[in-house]
Amino acid sequence: MVTPGLRCLNCGNALAGTERFCGQCGQRADTTRLRFVDVIRDLLHAFANVERTPLAFLWALLSGPGRVARDFVDGRRRRHYGPFATLTVIVGTSALAIQLTGYQVLAQDGLAAAPTDLLQRHFNLLQIAQVPLLGGCCALMFRSARLNLFEHMVLAAYALSVRGLLLLVVIPVAFASSSLVPSQMAVQLFWAAWFAYFGWAGAQFYRGRPWLTALKAAAAAALAYLSMIFLIGVGARAHAALLSG
Repeated sequence: MVTPGLRCLNCGNALAGTERFCGQCGQRADTTRLRFVDVIRDLLHAFANVERTPLAFLWALLSGPGRVARDFVDGRRRRHYGPFATLTVIVGTSALAIQLTGYQVLAQDGLAAAPTDLLQRHFNLLQIAQVPLLGGCCALMFRSARLNLFEHMVLAAYALSVRGLLLLVVIPVAFASSSLVPSQMAVQLFWAAWFAYFGWAGAQFYRGRPWLTALKAAAAAALAYLSMIFLIGVGARAHAALLSG
């Protein structure tokens, strides 16, 4: 028996109160706001039961990362690959490419040699750690959005996935041209482009005036970057103090 007012968030099909999955599109009927358990479920069911082909999803992600993230947060999840699983795969692939080619992705970030070498070896963990950091900065900038941390992290994960894809394009080009150390100018342009890109994605994801929302999202990305550099610096000094003491 169909329950009045109960509909699938993905396709709008009317649902019975006892249904666990939508009979039309197959999405779970108990889709609610994102929680930590949903992040784990996304990682465990990385690419199962998704309506779109990988290429269609890739195009949607490149052309509208904020819209993809908004769909996922609003419950229309069957049409997209999960954000955290997507990021895990892309980051793992880019970390492997860095190890195989020797590309010095962190060479111009102004860090000391010891933390740079360590983070170069564990680049995948560095990228994944930026998800809660960027999500937290978004939560700070968009307190009126009434989203929890995990919902802000959806946008962060999808946007960082696109950034990882860009890196997968840059690495083989750099390897082929024997330019394994990026120039200072290239790094500065990369971060400027990242802040602008995240502003664009944020304007699609958050409600409000697009230009103001884009500025706030870009500021969140810049704050996350500065916070990351600060935390790495603190960690490096603490590690050096332990070794010397």
